[in-house]
Amino acid sequence: MPALGLILRDPLFRAIAAMAGLYGAVNACIYPYLSLIAVGRVGVSDATLALLLALASASAVAASVLFGILADQIGNRRLIALLTVAATLVGTGLMVLAPLPGVMLLAHGLLIPMGTAIFGQIFALNNLATQAHPAQRDALQASVRAVVSAVFLMTLLFWTWGLGKGGFDVMAVYVTAALAAAVLMVVIWQGWPRKGTEPWQDRPLGLNLRAALVELSHPAIALRLLAMGAIGGLPMLYIVLTPLIFAATPARQISDVALMVGLVAGFEVPFMLALPRLQRRVSRQRLILAGALIYAGFVTLLALYPDGRWLWALPVLAGLGAAPILTLPIGYWQDLMEGRPGTAAALMALQRLAGDLLSAAAFALGTALGGHTTAALIGGGLALVGAVALILIDGRAKSGRIS
Repeated sequence: MPALGLILRDPLFRAIAAMAGLYGAVNACIYPYLSLIAVGRVGVSDATLALLLALASASAVAASVLFGILADQIGNRRLIALLTVAATLVGTGLMVLAPLPGVMLLAHGLLIPMGTAIFGQIFALNNLATQAHPAQRDALQASVRAVVSAVFLMTLLFWTWGLGKGGFDVMAVYVTAALAAAVLMVVIWQGWPRKGTEPWQDRPLGLNLRAALVELSHPAIALRLLAMGAIGGLPMLYIVLTPLIFAATPARQISDVALMVGLVAGFEVPFMLALPRLQRRVSRQRLILAGALIYAGFVTLLALYPDGRWLWALPVLAGLGAAPILTLPIGYWQDLMEGRPGTAAALMALQRLAGDLLSAAAFALGTALGGHTTAALIGGGLALVGAVALILIDGRAKSGRIS
């Protein structure tokens, strides 16, 4: 593929791909084992864990929004990127040195969530770098996003082996995460162009912080955030429902959860790489609608027939649906806030918050009314409503940019 060839040939795009992969590695080390470590090893209570998760969500969103806007204001994106990864390095380092309840609250409630802001900054850099290759922009975005999923999967498989047959202690995930964060800092230091030397135009934003925050509450943006959140919340609902559905199904074992998650992540990658070909013929909004429809079908079938013989064919369906709903919102927000990739990164974080809240609402309402299948149907319905609403909001315009 031309995009992959460009990544291999161009030092800047190689660095961007490396940053994306290291970000995926850090996440795969930490988040799958967070609740296990918190309750089983550090000894925090369920109530404290709930507080920790709420604090982490608030910190991640606040950091992504503030750092994204600040990057547009000062134009020194490299400095912002180094600060975010430094927070991850300090947080994981503290967990290696002193895995205590108070330390965990600081590390996982503030520092490590601050570090997640690097995701939006990586794609902001990729957006700016593709100014020299506009024809390859969508393919490069999809390729870099696929790297995140691929490395996440490989790291997850490593720890599945390492914590099983490998005999590693679960706390070793922080050592690996800290090493990945340290390497990520080195890659940013060496591969991210310094301010003033960038081979593209990146003028600082004229708005102050308050004006930029007010702009994000504009009804045209808020409606899009709700629509995108309804779509993006569906994968989170699947992550919550899968272990519960399998635990309630006699024919399934708890190890099947990891297998299902791994297969879904694995099939996301080839479909992400193939997505730019479809974008040449189908609009971004209609691809998102198709992805929402397919993914809603996957989640519903998973809930309805968890003991079916064809269950293990569903990850193909999931990968096909996930590719557009995980990848295309990146370019959508960047087009919406053209020339301000940091603010687009802030909107990606707000979309994730909206998705988390809507998926939690679908889960709570669905389980109260009828169970896991009802929750899946409500979540899938919300995603479809969001995708249709997005098309209606944008009309027939090829770009969703606000004028």
